[in-house]
Amino acid sequence: MENKLNTLVVFCGLFSYREREKDILFPGTIYEDFEDLFEKDPGIKILRQIFYPNFTNLIVSKNCHKHAHPCTSLFQHLRLADVSGLKNLVLLNEKEESLKFSIARVDVFLFPETISDSSREKLGMYAFHVNLTDENAGFETISSFIHRIRLFESNNRIRSGETDFTTIDFIQQKILSGGNSLDLVSDIMGNKLKVFTVINAAGDIDEINNRLFDIGTAQHVAAKSHEHSTKGSDELYQELMRSNSISVYANWKALAIFDSFTVIGNELNNIDTTWGTTYLLIYIHCLKMKFYLFHVNSELSNISFYEKYSEKLRANFTKFINSNNLFAISYNVLPNKIYHTIKKSLEIDEEVEELEKKIIKINRIINEKSDKNLNRLIFLLALLGVVSVIFHASEFIMKVFSVNDHYYPHIGSTIAGTVLLTVSAYFLLLRKRG
Repeated sequence: MENKLNTLVVFCGLFSYREREKDILFPGTIYEDFEDLFEKDPGIKILRQIFYPNFTNLIVSKNCHKHAHPCTSLFQHLRLADVSGLKNLVLLNEKEESLKFSIARVDVFLFPETISDSSREKLGMYAFHVNLTDENAGFETISSFIHRIRLFESNNRIRSGETDFTTIDFIQQKILSGGNSLDLVSDIMGNKLKVFTVINAAGDIDEINNRLFDIGTAQHVAAKSHEHSTKGSDELYQELMRSNSISVYANWKALAIFDSFTVIGNELNNIDTTWGTTYLLIYIHCLKMKFYLFHVNSELSNISFYEKYSEKLRANFTKFINSNNLFAISYNVLPNKIYHTIKKSLEIDEEVEELEKKIIKINRIINEKSDKNLNRLIFLLALLGVVSVIFHASEFIMKVFSVNDHYYPHIGSTIAGTVLLTVSAYFLLLRKRG
């Protein structure tokens, strides 16, 4: 039998929304503003004592609906007021193997940054907290559950009452309260949910590094601890443990990789507040940066689109990086260490650097193209000036040599026509070459 564990699992995903739809999709009667919860949970107030103001301004709501200024440019953190309809859920696969779970909390993050200038869409994220109903669920059960539920393109389904849903349908209809018009933006999200996991064991944990690797990579079974066809290589294991793990206190250790952040320890206090709220916000912020950068990278692959929106895209990118890619976020050591480790696992700094190089390179291509077109225009204007000179020269020749008026237009037209044909041929050749 597996050891009993106290576990927090949070699945995170992406959607897009339009500002004018926000009040309809997330009505105040269904979603509470996160800052309103201060009155219900005074412990949340500690966020402003832990984090620098430039970070809390990005990730903590400003309760803007209570103020006179508009909310359009502000971040909002909402929480689903009633999750009673998200209890007694069952995760099934094609073999009818089931895992029972409930959703304890649903948070929605509405970021102000526009991710599509053509359709005016903005970036949103959701996070739902899952409790496994099986009190004896251990590492292998948790790993299997994470692996199965997080994949969009799988045969697993979630049963709520008498209805079976795919993961995407369940998210759109249940997590986002029936917001079917919301796009999941799968081309940015990929084929799986991101996952934030904290496991609190009653006693010492055997092979904690192996357990971290298993849960973090969401293997079917404890693949690093046991022989299995899908177990990770020793090289990958050693690299991740060396560069992506965090070990500050003796009672816990964490591992950040591309799709997950995992903590395993014992005697962890206040999991829901310390990890499920405070440190989860760091993970959400880093995911926001990663999703935004991925979107910008996708936009840059379409040079014609970039030419049309280049100035705005560059300005938005610069503003986003300056305000979001912070060097430090907290007065304390641990939040900063978690922040930098998650950023490293998501390769955020490397992607920012590559995007900056890419923008410079594309701008150079566009400028060269503009210079070439300008040079062609100048050349054309010069040749048109030559045509004008030819007509005036033919008139002068006619007067000096007393040429009959009957021949004048033919001389000018012949010379001008020859020049124009030469110019046309030249431009056709240039167009054919490039």
